[in-house]
Amino acid sequence: MSQRFDVPLSDAIAEAAVLWMVRLHSGDVSDQERQAFEAWLEQDHRHASAFDRLNGGLRTATDSPWRARSVGPLLSAINAPNGRRQFMRNALGLGALAVSVGLLGRVGGLPMAGELLTGTAERRRWQLDDGSVLQLNARSRVSTRFTDGQRQLRLLQGELILDIVANANQVFRLETAEGIVSGYGGRLMLRQAERLSELTTLEGALSVSPSNGPGALVSPHKRVLFDTAAIIQRGAMNRGDTAWLDGWLEARKKPLATVVEALRSYRPGIIRLEPELAQLPVSGLYPLDNSDQTLEMLERQLPIRIHRYSPYWISIGRA
Repeated sequence: MSQRFDVPLSDAIAEAAVLWMVRLHSGDVSDQERQAFEAWLEQDHRHASAFDRLNGGLRTATDSPWRARSVGPLLSAINAPNGRRQFMRNALGLGALAVSVGLLGRVGGLPMAGELLTGTAERRRWQLDDGSVLQLNARSRVSTRFTDGQRQLRLLQGELILDIVANANQVFRLETAEGIVSGYGGRLMLRQAERLSELTTLEGALSVSPSNGPGALVSPHKRVLFDTAAIIQRGAMNRGDTAWLDGWLEARKKPLATVVEALRSYRPGIIRLEPELAQLPVSGLYPLDNSDQTLEMLERQLPIRIHRYSPYWISIGRA
């Protein structure tokens, strides 16, 4: 393979390359996994480019710190709240040696002061200092700040539902990467996506203020998407979207890509979806806490085939 460092790489490709590198250096690789790796390399020239970058970094080291190491520690680091984002910021820029040492050495998922978080397949509930109730979906992280003069929360990753204790004298502010949601009471669901925030007003009206654009009042039972510049989509709330509180994924003609993205927070490793299948409509009720069962249900429903190369690597292709 020739190194092609000029090829732009997506986060998914870079992450897959590191996982393959870890797996191949673990000393416990089946013939089926090796065949899957070769197929992955041939699938897209960017795959070989990503793997070459990491392999080149390892050549500078006398011994690979991944050799004879279990894939588990790295997966724990990657799957921890905010782990993927931090991992992808550094993975191909620091070289494989630095990446491996940094990821295998860090204590995955430990919160900073004032932070609350969940790991893979974990949902949690907290009562905040003002009495408001916060519930986090899997792989989510928030920071909180409560003083006499303010009550504030920042969604750093994932998805939350917040029941705000009404206080006519003190607004509750929720920050995302794209802007601020605020209100004096009510119930809401907020999700941080890639360069996009999604707000659902479950009870009461709330204000949305994109970082670089005009704000707006969102009435109850509405769903809005906003970026840093503006509110880009409005509509009625999808009532099934809160089903994760009880461990379910409710889909009503949702794109398969959306369903798979939800499952990724409930399963360590990689779930790869062929791009041509992304828009397949999915309807049904699926258990989040049993991702194997959910994948089997999807395979029975849709013209897809689930390929399980290892406990950490699943690929979804056309049947």
